Amino acid sequence: MKLATGLDIRLGAVVETLEWGPFGVRATTTDGRLYQADRAVITLPLGVLKAGRVRFVPELPQEKLEALKQLGITDAVKLFFHFEEPVFPKGIVELYVPGANPDEWWSSTAGHGVEVEILTALATGDKARELLALPEAEALQSALQTLRQALGRPDLTPSKARLAHWRDDPFTLGAYSKASVGASKARGVLAQPVGHRLFFAGEHTASNAWAATVHGAYASGQRAAQEILALEPKPRVRPPLRSRETPVLLPSP
Repeated sequence: MKLATGLDIRLGAVVETLEWGPFGVRATTTDGRLYQADRAVITLPLGVLKAGRVRFVPELPQEKLEALKQLGITDAVKLFFHFEEPVFPKGIVELYVPGANPDEWWSSTAGHGVEVEILTALATGDKARELLALPEAEALQSALQTLRQALGRPDLTPSKARLAHWRDDPFTLGAYSKASVGASKARGVLAQPVGHRLFFAGEHTASNAWAATVHGAYASGQRAAQEILALEPKPRVRPPLRSRETPVLLPSP
């Protein structure tokens, strides 16, 4: 990714404990590696935070723990279908099928100048749970039948298909955040820094209007970065040195 260019990224480093205090931040991984920094940006998914998969030492403030309890996690399923030729009629990039499961479809390849077409379908809530109750092959076939009926193409067959969800992924433990009644301020609480050491980002820390979106997660990362930069001392700018040969203009008498 362009955003990762030049960054020191360590793969397979599963953080188990995060210590913070006057010394800065120390992250210890499950295999015993130790990383230390002045500050840390916490982008752990909401499901991982709620499950306590990473231990904070000392514990996070009580108001953050309460906010974690208030926010819930939506079940979501995405189904991907790879076709060797365009499927949607020309000029159509999205399809809504009322009452169907899934009911929302869009072309993930539209505008990318490729001949193949990848259609993505989304189901959330009860519809997601209904699909998750089926074996993957059956869920994909059921969704494909919905698409065939909507387009009037009973012979439509993808070259590849895949179902993705996040409920059982140990590094996500769920999909998008959702706020229950009375939890309108929870995301703002989760977004607040702690002790000038821990800074928080992720879709669950974005404003309510942008929560549960990729652009909300991206914007929250920019916000956390700005919070850290605001704490850094401003460098002193020295005036440029004049060489002895530089003429000095004096006002006329």
